[in-house]
Amino acid sequence: MHALSRRSALLAAASAGALLQGCASAAVSGNTKPRHYVLVHGAWHGGWAWSRTAPLLRAAGHTVSTPTLSGLGERWQVAAGTSGLHVHVQDIVDHMMMEDLHDVVLVGHSYAGCVVSGVLGERTGRVAHAIYVDALVPMKGQALASFVPAPVKADYEKLAAQNAVVPPRPPEAWGELWGITDPAMVAWATPRIKPQAARSFTETVQGDPMADPVRRSFLKCTRNPNPLFKAIGAGIQKDPRYRYAEVDGYHDVMLLDPPRFTDALLQLG
Repeated sequence: MHALSRRSALLAAASAGALLQGCASAAVSGNTKPRHYVLVHGAWHGGWAWSRTAPLLRAAGHTVSTPTLSGLGERWQVAAGTSGLHVHVQDIVDHMMMEDLHDVVLVGHSYAGCVVSGVLGERTGRVAHAIYVDALVPMKGQALASFVPAPVKADYEKLAAQNAVVPPRPPEAWGELWGITDPAMVAWATPRIKPQAARSFTETVQGDPMADPVRRSFLKCTRNPNPLFKAIGAGIQKDPRYRYAEVDGYHDVMLLDPPRFTDALLQLG
């Protein structure tokens, strides 16, 4: 190996080691007991979205699972057109039951805020803390479609009736919306992005997500230009039922700046 390359590799390894040690120290200094984090990805993503964050949480002394929702990620072929919100909620409820998880920190990114609300509405008794990351925060009877303009809602409803799937919108600019612009990252993420069932966006939360005394937090990504998420964050910031925090990052901060994102999660936890 060339001397300069070897030196760069050693410096990178040292930086990574320092980062992991820092995360672990943060957890210890905050007197936080080990938790199990269930990380739920957003629309069109998969469990792969947490591949850079999960190791840092584990290094901080926690256990982590990153289930992929039906019809997405490596499970894209599983009833893709009919795997809507109700199936996704059951995915996570079953995951917690099968793995016998308790006192879970349930983290939902973007669309997965609908999943988190749905899981809370099921009142499993397994969730201790729900963290919405730059996410929708629907109540009982609401869906993702409840937050979008009427023409978009009508389009989703039409596609849902046909059991159709929906690509990221707009298809040509999903990377820019999420902050993924580096060519290497775009090339890596592109084959992993999968169309999602339209009924994911039209099916409503069935139970009351506020029924159980669960800790609730909202983590806002300050560099997300989407006005919908800005409005949601502004509303939650005024709601005393949630602890509100911000992270200086784009919508897909868990991929683009995992150290900063992990630190923000640990601070909330």
